[in-house]
Amino acid sequence: MAPPVAPAAGATKADVRDQSALEQRLGQSTSVIMPLLELGAIGYVTWVLAYQICIQYLIDPSAEFRQGFNVQPRRATGIALIVVYAVLLLLLLVPWSRLIQVIWSKPDLVPLGDTSLEKKEVTTSWLGEYDAYICDYEGMPLWCDKCHNWKPDRTHHCKELGRCVRKMDHYCPWAGGIIAETTHKFFLQFVFFGSLYTAYVWIVTAVFLDERISKTGSCPGTWIGVLVVGVLFCIFTFTMSCMTGWNLCINYTSVEGIQRGGVQNIAFLIASTPERSSLPSTPSAQDKPQSHDDWPVLNTIQRGQGRTYVVMQTKPHEHPWYTSLVVGWKDVMGNNIVDWLTPIKHSPYKQRSHRGEFEWGELVYDMAKQYEVHNPGVKLALLN
Repeated sequence: MAPPVAPAAGATKADVRDQSALEQRLGQSTSVIMPLLELGAIGYVTWVLAYQICIQYLIDPSAEFRQGFNVQPRRATGIALIVVYAVLLLLLLVPWSRLIQVIWSKPDLVPLGDTSLEKKEVTTSWLGEYDAYICDYEGMPLWCDKCHNWKPDRTHHCKELGRCVRKMDHYCPWAGGIIAETTHKFFLQFVFFGSLYTAYVWIVTAVFLDERISKTGSCPGTWIGVLVVGVLFCIFTFTMSCMTGWNLCINYTSVEGIQRGGVQNIAFLIASTPERSSLPSTPSAQDKPQSHDDWPVLNTIQRGQGRTYVVMQTKPHEHPWYTSLVVGWKDVMGNNIVDWLTPIKHSPYKQRSHRGEFEWGELVYDMAKQYEVHNPGVKLALLN
């Protein structure tokens, strides 16, 4: 996702809004234009590979080729190549269609807030469902000024849509729109099968182009065009497959990968204290300095209905949601190879619980354990 463009000096709020609206229109237009161009490229590739190479060159070569260059019919080879091509094309189009269908249904968009309300008046009652959540220093969830609403964990604002998106990865016009929580699996399937499809295209084209040049000396421009398209898109889709697959395993989105190195504030719900009437104190500068290995305790706050939270901070480069490579993969792709290869069920496969919006990694549980050790008698809901 491209970085936001800073408004020009002296620009008014109306100018900024117009610029934002223009970016949204451009972004959404490209998500329609790019897939249409890709469909056109697939049609072109199909015409060259299936018709010109498999039918005109292999299955039924012209009399000139047969008599002048001894190019004999190879019907079995031509038919087999068409069948394999059709299978790979189907494997590409099915997850791509499913991806676009889910993108258009917009399941990952966070509702817009009521602009007539002040920030402090917007409800946070949904936080009562969770034992821990990402917050600011004061224990409040992160706020989006553009959507005028609180952001659930791992939510980011997409400038192309002008909306906050749950577990946003990136906006991909090539795939048809936003890649986020429910579309991540289909996107990986799309680029993975895209890499297989394009690799097959350029290998078949290269083999028979080399043969044709050696036998006839002719070098059709349409064949060269398909070879170039196949190589370029194979490199692109294979690279995206590797990057996306690795990010899924380590439970990072592209946005989180860009922000890697920062810290996260996490609010932990306190389930019980030694004395109900007292709250654990927040460390001050006069307190004994914490160990270098300890996670900082920033604040202790009390919210409505007698709910008390302690705010702790991760260290740089620590990711609160990393569990293991296998668990990270299965949370998005499913529990077996059938789920991994079929675009039926969308991610996430991990059911949400009272512990948090997403499954916390061992890091967060270790932070909670440290707090209980340093505050005997205090119990955090996440561990109980």
